[in-house]
Amino acid sequence: MDILTYLQEAGALYGPSGHERETADWLAVRFRPLCDEVVVDPLMNVLATRKPTAPTAKGGRAPKILLCAHMDEIALIVTEILRDGSLRMGNIGGVDPRILPAATVTVHCRPAGGEPATLTGVVGAKAPHLLTEEERKQNYKREDLFIDLGLPAEKVKALVNVGDPVTLVGPAVGLLGGRAAGKTMDDRACIGVMLEAAQRLAAMRHAAEITFACTTQEEVGCRGAKVAAHTVNPDLAIILDVSHAPIPASRPDTTVPLDAPAATYGPYIQHQLFSRLRDTAAKHGVTLNMEHAERSTGTDTDAVQIAREGVPCVLIDLPLKYMHTTVELLDTNALRECGRLVAHFAAEIDEGWDDALWS
Repeated sequence: MDILTYLQEAGALYGPSGHERETADWLAVRFRPLCDEVVVDPLMNVLATRKPTAPTAKGGRAPKILLCAHMDEIALIVTEILRDGSLRMGNIGGVDPRILPAATVTVHCRPAGGEPATLTGVVGAKAPHLLTEEERKQNYKREDLFIDLGLPAEKVKALVNVGDPVTLVGPAVGLLGGRAAGKTMDDRACIGVMLEAAQRLAAMRHAAEITFACTTQEEVGCRGAKVAAHTVNPDLAIILDVSHAPIPASRPDTTVPLDAPAATYGPYIQHQLFSRLRDTAAKHGVTLNMEHAERSTGTDTDAVQIAREGVPCVLIDLPLKYMHTTVELLDTNALRECGRLVAHFAAEIDEGWDDALWS
């Protein structure tokens, strides 16, 4: 897979939480040649399943593996149209207002009786020259910011409605050293990991039934993952999400190196599966770093783990700099290695895999 091309195309898709249809349709097309069945459920989760290509060790039931990575992106939402036509905004997911001044955005509007349209705007704020000394000491708050579409107020009111989603503009760009940066790397980069794994599994034999779930509404509560886990009813799950890579201001115990995948350990992670994941990485020469989550993980893991009767989970992390911005930065080789690890881990799950869970 050409990773940079994938990231550029995936990052350009429209898919705030609750508005994932365009992204879901595009991903369904990408998974269809690699899987036996692809469905899009009512919550817009894409569920792509590979049937077993090898018999189980004792001729019994094939284990069912669920892989999850979310497709939705953080975004904004129009909350008020001001008298001059400027727009006030709220959050869809976790957008830090400190990244917004001078940002370019796209307003996705549906005028009454008209066709859906997109309008380009910029996020403005009071210029530094006009701030008081006390105001200069403070970070911008959302109420200090507004979207300017460059249109007269009456035109804005004819085109835009309160509740229209607003996406950030941040096309993916290739950097030196195999790095790439752009918006929605969280978590469409990890869907890229699943595509990489699916391509590798197409050339491997596996006894398990493997379902790749591109989930929705993770940024507002892991809602798609709850539905996907209930639908698939897996025996175990591999969750993929991004984690924090070091920057000059970060504490060492809060980050993992950018150039290799990591695995999370903690109370929400099944410790025997975690050990098996580490063994798989060592066996296949994949560098695997470790990080901890003392309570919940803040990922789809938290929802999948308690689906139905409970699902043993592992969480694999793709390190990322500048999370929840328009310049989220990753190492494309780490993405590829993450896909290689996932493929080997899934391919080696066979009947009796769960014997160790009770030891």
